[in-house]
Amino acid sequence: MKQFFTFLFIVTTLTLASTIREGTMQARSDGSNVTIQWGTADETNIKEFEVLRRDGNVGEFISIAVVSKKGSNSFYEYIDKSAFKTTGTIYQYRVKVLLQNSDAEYFPKDGPLTVSHNVSSVKRTWGSLKAMFR
Repeated sequence: MKQFFTFLFIVTTLTLASTIREGTMQARSDGSNVTIQWGTADETNIKEFEVLRRDGNVGEFISIAVVSKKGSNSFYEYIDKSAFKTTGTIYQYRVKVLLQNSDAEYFPKDGPLTVSHNVSSVKRTWGSLKAMFR
């Protein structure tokens, strides 16, 4: 029985290690929105992806989006259009990979992606006014 659990652990570890391709995750600001991108390898055991953000480099991450899986060897892009509504200028992002067995893994492995995002107060105010009339 111990050998079975060792085998299961190794298979799970290999599956998680190949979920998001190394070096494919990036986040960038265009002055209005922040775009988060990543690529996958094997999505066999993946249920979905959850994009997480926090203001600054301390505190809790909050979920800002759930992204459905497309299939192995896919490319993903999520545009955080709510970034202009907040007052922070430094954001950190990471992707939570939710697996079919309810386990989760966070990427990038070596820590969250940090983005400097500066939005003018005019743009932030105009965006808030437009949102009121939708």
